[in-house]
Amino acid sequence: MADKKKVIDTWKLKTWYSVLAPKFLGEVELAKTPASDEDKLLNRVIILPLKEVTRDIAHIYTNIKLRVFEIKGKTAFTKFIGHEVSREYLSTLVRRHRDALHCVYPVKSKDGVEFTIKVLVVTAVPCSNTQKTSLRNALKKELVAKVAATDFGRFINEALYGRLGAELSQKLKRIAPIRRIEIKKTQLKEEFDTDAVEKIEGESESEGAEEAKPA
Repeated sequence: MADKKKVIDTWKLKTWYSVLAPKFLGEVELAKTPASDEDKLLNRVIILPLKEVTRDIAHIYTNIKLRVFEIKGKTAFTKFIGHEVSREYLSTLVRRHRDALHCVYPVKSKDGVEFTIKVLVVTAVPCSNTQKTSLRNALKKELVAKVAATDFGRFINEALYGRLGAELSQKLKRIAPIRRIEIKKTQLKEEFDTDAVEKIEGESESEGAEEAKPA
């Protein structure tokens, strides 16, 4: 009788690594993830709710996207490459008798980071085409200037925690009454991409059409 081949449990051969948030998000531990070697973990993309960083349930609708860029020992360090607010949450902001403007701008931060920013502007009342054009132009001017004068990490902090939206609302309300300005998505310009994506406790719904439908 032939000897039975010994089955090797490859799972036990993997090493567990601690994944840390970027420095500007406090370098808190986000998760532990297994990998057979460092090369399999390097450049892996991780998507998780912002609440895993802040421990604030209010941030459950915002997902951040990170890439592992460095490994030291059993610690994996990440960089921020984008975020997205869920379509489910954005739909709650748009109601009848309001206008929703969706704006997209390529920008460059003070420290030279290039990225794309997508913004949702919700007005408190219906606006004329002239007002909409003025809002778009003013928003672009304010955003481009803000990004150019701010380091990437600081800018993303202000965007994620709502301070940027509140600041923009105050500046644009002279053109039309503003209900809310939401920085709905950012995406870092990178020279490569990878299919290796790890999702931790869910991912936001993919972005829908550029114009949201009033409820």
